[in-house]
Amino acid sequence: MLTIQWQEEIVSLQQSLRREITKISDGSDINVIKHICINNLKSKLERLEEIEKILSIEKYKIVFIGTIGQGKTTAICHLFNLISDFRVSKTINGKTRDAIGTKALLSTGSGKTTICEVIIKAADKTYIEIEPYTVDEMENLIFEFCNYIANKENPQSEQRIIISEEIQRAIRNVIELKRITKSVPNGEKSKSITVDQAQELFEEAGIEVLKKTALNNANLESRTSIRIEFDNQSKEQEWIKNNFDDINNVRLKDFAIPRKIYLYVSHDVLSGSNLSQFDSVVDTKGLDENPIRKDLQKYIDSQDSICLFVTPFNAAPEANITKLIGYHLTSKSKEFHHRFVTLVLPHKGEPEKVHDSDGDRELGLKIRQDEVQSTFRNLNLEFFQDNILFYDSLRYYRDDIVKVYEEYKEDVQEDKNELIRAINDVIERRRNLLLDEIKDIRESFGKIKNGEALTVSEIKAIEKAIQKIENIREYRVPSFVYEGSPDKEKSFSLIDQYIQYYRTTHKAWNTKHAIHRNFGYYEPRDIDIYYDAKVVAEGIGEDEMLKKFTREVKQELENVLCELTYANESLKTLIPELIREFYSLYDEFIYNVGTEIQDELTRKLLPQSEDSKFWNALIAEKGKEKRSKGETYTDNVCAIFKRELTSEINLNKFYQSKAEEHWKELVNKILSFFGQK
Repeated sequence: MLTIQWQEEIVSLQQSLRREITKISDGSDINVIKHICINNLKSKLERLEEIEKILSIEKYKIVFIGTIGQGKTTAICHLFNLISDFRVSKTINGKTRDAIGTKALLSTGSGKTTICEVIIKAADKTYIEIEPYTVDEMENLIFEFCNYIANKENPQSEQRIIISEEIQRAIRNVIELKRITKSVPNGEKSKSITVDQAQELFEEAGIEVLKKTALNNANLESRTSIRIEFDNQSKEQEWIKNNFDDINNVRLKDFAIPRKIYLYVSHDVLSGSNLSQFDSVVDTKGLDENPIRKDLQKYIDSQDSICLFVTPFNAAPEANITKLIGYHLTSKSKEFHHRFVTLVLPHKGEPEKVHDSDGDRELGLKIRQDEVQSTFRNLNLEFFQDNILFYDSLRYYRDDIVKVYEEYKEDVQEDKNELIRAINDVIERRRNLLLDEIKDIRESFGKIKNGEALTVSEIKAIEKAIQKIENIREYRVPSFVYEGSPDKEKSFSLIDQYIQYYRTTHKAWNTKHAIHRNFGYYEPRDIDIYYDAKVVAEGIGEDEMLKKFTREVKQELENVLCELTYANESLKTLIPELIREFYSLYDEFIYNVGTEIQDELTRKLLPQSEDSKFWNALIAEKGKEKRSKGETYTDNVCAIFKRELTSEINLNKFYQSKAEEHWKELVNKILSFFGQK
């Protein structure tokens, strides 16, 4: 089937399927086999609609996801020509000299350089837009910074506040209280010292004056600009670098702290770049101790996104990436593996040092690719080995200065082209798999249309299978899931698991306090404790929570369906479609239960305001005098949480009832395939 014909092929097939459904439905006697045929054909129609939408995607988003400081921004800049030569100072043989070096146009460094997600798009002209934080959100960040200054020397660890470096930089620029270098007398000479203006003000005048001064200097109400355009007053690449850096670090007085930055790049800058092939390139915020984040979910779920999970060569696949990929790949029906890429970033010489590579770069890459694939396989995760890619953006650059060796300029471009081709191959493989599926649907439809009536023994086999499925319908959640255990660390109850997740994932006490002050959210770190509850309830991997304690009954139901396929020749065409439908229903079951928990937790913790006794109790734990030796802030807030989650409708019992309710719905949908009510 030619690719250009797929639209006509789908339309023709949909029409044929609808005619056959009408023909079978118009019969006077709708028996079991007719029910199976009708539902099978309806499933095919739904799948064709989904395939049509995917094949209609003209341009994909390329989404880079990776742990902080692993080089994804550098890779993006080099890959899409967002680099330029700049004059730099370089110390060579003990002497400082001016030189020309290559720099990325986006802020890069050893991590924590970009304050937020960055979306890059090709455009007719160059400009930058932001999605800003609100005035109230910025005010909260400023107060948190002031509290950090006031408590950073506190000997009690629970009183010290931790703030990310990128937020600190931004706040200092907003409130105009920076770290500055001063020259002070030192005998006959002078020496340089660093002075923290915010710390000085706090020590001189106290916390309230620090907060008042910070707010006055910030002038938050005047920060209303959201867009800045290239002014043609300088080199365009230089303008991008300087203005992106200013916006990212909030140096411009009329711009707020950005929640997202949109960089639109002209074709002049993108000369030779492949960016325009794609809808956009997304540089997501680096992963920290909580890789499963709500802000990433929208890209992972989106059919028009190719997700590149960036990992360093020597640790591939890095732990955070494995955890994030694993959480999603357990959903068999969503075919995430068609859109997931593991992008491994080797540094110069690393592939040659791989054990058994004998100094051969290509062999070293192949060995590491096999090792990454083996890791996924051992975790029972489906991943295409061809979707494990490698890119070393600085492979042909000098060691003393970031500048490409002249004789290797063509090799640099070829490496870029090779990776872009590999990404396009991911898209093309996905398209080809879907085109093949259209053919499979047509062939399967032909067999159903021309199929013969079932034999008596086959009908009895179906009736026996229906009885087995009905017996599975009344599933009961194991009691340990909702009753808990005295040993909290070994308890499988939802509440204990969730509180343990909260305790360990958001380790710093001030992160917890920031979550409490924002009633369950903390935007600068993309924290949403209600979404966290959904993740915990579902199970991060196949061996956790709902995915774990329904695994056996899931397998039992799958076996019943598979036995029908193996035992009855006439059903080999019909039942595989149902098994695929079952995978989709099971993923829907997991999602629905998780979402119910997310919604119930949201309800339980209302109101999300200072009118709530619960939130006020958590907020009041900051600085509260401890009543006994060994008492800690974390223990106290976790105890408050547990009391709230067990009060009124116990969240464990709610979890039990919803799991059983949605399982019954799943089984009923399977039975309806056979015409059972």
